[in-house]
Amino acid sequence: MSYYQKYRPRRFRDLVGQPEISELLRGQVRRHRLGHAYLFAGPSGVGKTSTARILAMAANCESPRAGEPCLKCSHCSSALHAMSWDTIEMDAATFRGIDGIRDLQVRSMFTPLGNFKVYILDEVHQFTQPAWDALLRLLEEPAAQQLTIMCTTRPDQMPETAKSRCQVLNFEPITEQAMAVKLDEICRRERVHSNGVVKFIASMAGGNLRTAENMLEQTVSFGIDRQPRKVRRFIQEKLVLS
Repeated sequence: MSYYQKYRPRRFRDLVGQPEISELLRGQVRRHRLGHAYLFAGPSGVGKTSTARILAMAANCESPRAGEPCLKCSHCSSALHAMSWDTIEMDAATFRGIDGIRDLQVRSMFTPLGNFKVYILDEVHQFTQPAWDALLRLLEEPAAQQLTIMCTTRPDQMPETAKSRCQVLNFEPITEQAMAVKLDEICRRERVHSNGVVKFIASMAGGNLRTAENMLEQTVSFGIDRQPRKVRRFIQEKLVLS
């Protein structure tokens, strides 16, 4: 399992670099005041899909603690193993037409086992216009137990009618400091001596934590304990896209 999968956050408090969003969603879960639709917008690798999965898990958790999923109940366990009946994920890059949305409409008729039927729709800016027309019906007249979470890197390419029906949360690029802390934590858990390289990786990742985690994994395979100058040259010449 790659680093970015192995160390994907499972609670709001584990999210890197998005403290305001983490606190907002945790508070909504704690107060039972979730919206029916969310739009998570921001660049790649900043935690949008991870946050959507945590929110889906927390919304259906049998014993949430201070707005966090317990990670132990049957709903959390099934979600952690990607086997949840109540959470459906769709990548618009693959299912961008109306047939995918029609499938969601059919699924929305089934009663959830938990509190909500949750739809996580990734890269929604790639939906076709007919797909948007069908999705708007779900957003305009949602079922009482329906929660739709849309993620996108290009909110400017979405219909305003869809955005106006969502709680819009803008995710920021991860700061180098927050990224370096996360990479140091991974090194400790992997029992790898970072040799001072994590700050350099963080500076090269462009605010994308997933990119930084992949760079760290490749650097460990190359030999992170080599002479620092040689390691930095490897990162610059082999791992950083021009």
